[in-house]
Amino acid sequence: MADAGIRIRSYNVGFGDCILVTFPDGDATRNMLIDFGNAPGQKNTAFPSIVQNIYDETGGHLDVLVMTHEHLDHMEGFYSQKTMFNRFEVDYVWMSLPSHPDYYDDYPNAEALRQIRELAGAFYRRAAGDHVALAPSFATLLRNNLSNADRIDYVRGLPGSANHVLYLRRGNSVRHKPFSDDVKITILAPERDMSVYYGSHGHDLAAMSRRLAASDEDSTPDPQDQWLFPDVPCEAGGPVNLSDRDWRLLRSSIQNGGVESIRALDRAANNTSLVFLMEVCGKRLLFPGDAELESWDVMADKCSDALEPIDFLKVSHHGSHNGTPEDLLDRLLPEGRRDQATVLVSTQSKVYGTQDPVPDEDLIGTLKQRCRKLFTTDGESELWVEARL
Repeated sequence: MADAGIRIRSYNVGFGDCILVTFPDGDATRNMLIDFGNAPGQKNTAFPSIVQNIYDETGGHLDVLVMTHEHLDHMEGFYSQKTMFNRFEVDYVWMSLPSHPDYYDDYPNAEALRQIRELAGAFYRRAAGDHVALAPSFATLLRNNLSNADRIDYVRGLPGSANHVLYLRRGNSVRHKPFSDDVKITILAPERDMSVYYGSHGHDLAAMSRRLAASDEDSTPDPQDQWLFPDVPCEAGGPVNLSDRDWRLLRSSIQNGGVESIRALDRAANNTSLVFLMEVCGKRLLFPGDAELESWDVMADKCSDALEPIDFLKVSHHGSHNGTPEDLLDRLLPEGRRDQATVLVSTQSKVYGTQDPVPDEDLIGTLKQRCRKLFTTDGESELWVEARL
């Protein structure tokens, strides 16, 4: 098979994404870096080597840096390696529309996500300050969904980006920003108002938000309460930026909603992912971030024409069972084109999920039957895996 000159290098960050896409554009060679992070609590020892390799491969110049959404496993590396990233020249930064600093003022229906994220962060800081040992899987899920304003501000203000930051949603054009007409980018998600993704989980977020907004100032927690996290003190009182009332409400909210409340928050954030289709050198490459089923359902309805056979798929949400709708695989990766398709899964086993482990073995098996090669960082000892088209 002829090589179109496209290289997709996925760095071994652990449970997270860091993908460098290099491709020809006329006389130029373009470099796009998509995300850089791993799950909270994982070691970042490989990060310096990764960012150094990115710098060496690109000459310190990125045409586009993409931050698909605000989870730490997609952005922590930018911030933790900022001394090195300060040296890069970045022509454009692409971010999902909900990362715009004024987003929640413009779309108040989505406010529940911000409110819960901020108070969940305060809950985590209070628990950490009291040296509370939360269940590891819950702590990872919670930390990954904290409000990370400092990380986001750093990416949008990268010293070398000249403030060329685009906040993108379905239908936006990025023509000539920065590529030539030979490169077509179609933005498939997110929608303007991300509350459309709350869907079947909307009641979890709405109920949690209502509890957080409750006005029962006089309520106090029962010291005999039995709740999911008995090691967390029941008494009132929180950190400096969390009132006693908000601490009580948040504790009660998590007690009543359990881990499912935080999972609903996690799903909502995943569905803010920037999803885009790249068409270059006669190839179609799909990068869906961590989009989950609610986002895919909207894409299938709003931009069905774009969801046709592709040559490369970056598997969404690290290979989770709810990150790739199998009913779309006949369209994206039809079995008749198996020899023309390449699939990448950036993931690590035994980090995320207990009842539904990530990656999902059945999904991985299905994907292998629909491509000529499936690349994965799971269990990989080298610094990266690399696909060429």
